[in-house]
Amino acid sequence: MRKSVISVAMAAALGISGTSLPASAHVTVAQSDDVIITTTELGDGLYMLEGRGGNIGISVGPDGVFMIDDQFGNIADKILAAVAEVTDEPVSYVLNTHWHGDHTGGNAAMAAEGATILSHDNVRKRLKQSLEVKGELEDGKTSLPVLTFSDTTTFFWNDHEIHVFHFPNAHTDGDALVHFKTANAMHLGDTLFAGLYPFIDLDSGGTVAGYIANLEAVATLADDETKIIPGHGPLSDKATVLSTIEMLKDTRAAVKDLVDKGLSEDEIVASDPLAPWNDNFSWQFIDGERMTRTLVRDLTK
Repeated sequence: MRKSVISVAMAAALGISGTSLPASAHVTVAQSDDVIITTTELGDGLYMLEGRGGNIGISVGPDGVFMIDDQFGNIADKILAAVAEVTDEPVSYVLNTHWHGDHTGGNAAMAAEGATILSHDNVRKRLKQSLEVKGELEDGKTSLPVLTFSDTTTFFWNDHEIHVFHFPNAHTDGDALVHFKTANAMHLGDTLFAGLYPFIDLDSGGTVAGYIANLEAVATLADDETKIIPGHGPLSDKATVLSTIEMLKDTRAAVKDLVDKGLSEDEIVASDPLAPWNDNFSWQFIDGERMTRTLVRDLTK
């Protein structure tokens, strides 16, 4: 996310709810300064790390650490300390699920520790463009992925078969799903905001239709036991995916009805078409108004 970020700790403080953790999940908390890193064990050497920014997934084992997303550079030491609590092995790979800074901000720090950064082709392109616009390309080169893929890639790592799929035009144009097939676990990046209105970045190639279609693909891969790490929010499951699909279809239909009647964006916002969903899905970054505007702009672009 580019304009705002939210940590799970902050979400809890705000009373934002979502799918509860599985009864088998083991949770430990490490705190330093104002950042809390929460480590949740998923089994099979997999963990979810929550802190400030997008949720991190890691696979630990004799091959080293395979990390999914890395939050922000200024808390990289805290993330590495949390990793060190569960393994002595170094971070070997970092996969960026998309290009937003709360998921890629730690790239340079992880690369400095010896990690190889990888992503979809479009993630590298957008990160490079962002550095060029800010005049920081020369100093920021180490934050760029050095390996990219276009559609799929597979890792055989720590006894896992890790399938990585590109999800076109969902949250952005560079989203990746990471599927730990034999462990029945996934990391969805920001193609899932658990129990929240999603941020669909229309300016970065995201679309509502793509967001829905890709979650429907997740639902076909998942079963009732699948552990799903969302980009933001608590550890989730297939039911959370299905409820998000239903919410997006229903809210899009409600807004489309008003678009088809010829109402302007501001008139649609004023009518509050998402009122039936706001109590359950609205949050500080994407409230009912912002979600409505996203839906209108997506339908009329």
